[in-house]
Amino acid sequence: MIQVGNVWTYIFAPDVDNKVAGKWIYEGSADFFRALAPRLDELANSGAINMAKFANKYPKCDPCPYIKHSVLCVYTHRPRDEKIRQLIKEKLNLWTETYKTEEQTRMEWRPGGKLYEEYIRYWKNKRGFL
Repeated sequence: MIQVGNVWTYIFAPDVDNKVAGKWIYEGSADFFRALAPRLDELANSGAINMAKFANKYPKCDPCPYIKHSVLCVYTHRPRDEKIRQLIKEKLNLWTETYKTEEQTRMEWRPGGKLYEEYIRYWKNKRGFL
């Protein structure tokens, strides 16, 4: 199932299991990932993947406009699950070396974390306050 939100487009398996270990992260344009969404949906519907999402990068809704590219996250139940990465390579011709656990992501979005600090710096500079 594909759900399009303001910030993210989500692709879920019919019996999605939200208890994930982490995700393989691919960079590209939002338009490219939108074109791949039906194929990702087929993989989810067949049970080959559990869940994926990509950043829409809609200018009016993008919380991180300082990041020019979009990201596609393909979630795994086991850390660094090579089967998922190989499947995405085989079916979508995409490859990545980037894997993040959910804990890594949480740490990066906490105060002091890399992503949090980039976000705060951008919006303070743009608005003069947060």
